[in-house]
Amino acid sequence: MSPFIKKRVAIIGAGIAGLSCASELVKAGFDVHVFDKSKGVGGRMSHRYFQEWEADHGAQYFTVKDPLFSGQVNEWLSAKVIAPWDGRIVSLNRGSIHSIEASTLRYVGVPAMTAPAKYLAQSLNVHTQHTVTELKQINQLWRITTKEQGTFDCAFEYLICAIPSVQARALIGSHSVNLNEICTNVVMLPCWTLIGYFKQPLDLGFDGAFVESSTFSWLARDNTKPGRSLYETWVAQAGNTWSQEHLDLNHYEIEPILLQAFKDLTKLDCDLYQTHLWRYAKLETPSELNFAYDEAIRVGLCGDWLKNSTVEGAWISGHRMAHHLISNT
Repeated sequence: MSPFIKKRVAIIGAGIAGLSCASELVKAGFDVHVFDKSKGVGGRMSHRYFQEWEADHGAQYFTVKDPLFSGQVNEWLSAKVIAPWDGRIVSLNRGSIHSIEASTLRYVGVPAMTAPAKYLAQSLNVHTQHTVTELKQINQLWRITTKEQGTFDCAFEYLICAIPSVQARALIGSHSVNLNEICTNVVMLPCWTLIGYFKQPLDLGFDGAFVESSTFSWLARDNTKPGRSLYETWVAQAGNTWSQEHLDLNHYEIEPILLQAFKDLTKLDCDLYQTHLWRYAKLETPSELNFAYDEAIRVGLCGDWLKNSTVEGAWISGHRMAHHLISNT
């Protein structure tokens, strides 16, 4: 690539995959713009604030297996945007509690799960509250139109979709038979989530639990994570199959069901609560693709759905998408 002419890349999606991809491309000298429909960055590495209580209501923590990701994690540790979470993690089945081996090191963002994403984004050109509605390729350049701002001033040689498969297909499916097929073959499962605030601490004997025989598959005392507020806040995430079966319910219909399920597990009522639906939460079958690219139209795909439904998987997908582009430009 010429050192005098920067190749322009548009990345749709400011989750970990999109930010990982953008970071590597910027290091290699590309001119990168990241677009996201949300107010902030991070995707499912999310954190919700409500009055004086708060919680991570998306990804709960992440682990490290791949040496490639380990380098990024060490950088985050040095920047103090993540820290280990040493909460007591158990398995919970019909009231029976069993401790889980403490050998797994779990990391969380500090002071919120969004922190690593914000760290990556600080050196990038990110356009939040830009909902991409249309893509056109004119003279081998991509033009982007957003609901909020209309057609973006700049045109791009390359386009990367770092968004869930259903959303990516809606934007690029008509441009590429191959990418359309890849998106179509992926099944993403939803997750209903309950966020509960309590005036008094709960004496449950654990800080996180993998749950069996229940509506929920995971419970966590969010305020035990480093850097959090002292207010007693719990996150309860429903199983993916159960969430799929109740996908058509609205928030008013799902709230009493989730509240009762939480009470069945804990014998306690939430003092305040909110619910959230993650429509594309988990990949049904892990993928070995890591990323996808159509050379003919210069469009790529990356995201946790091309690897597995983890923070590490998302980061690796974006990283490898970027280096494929770098190596072939």
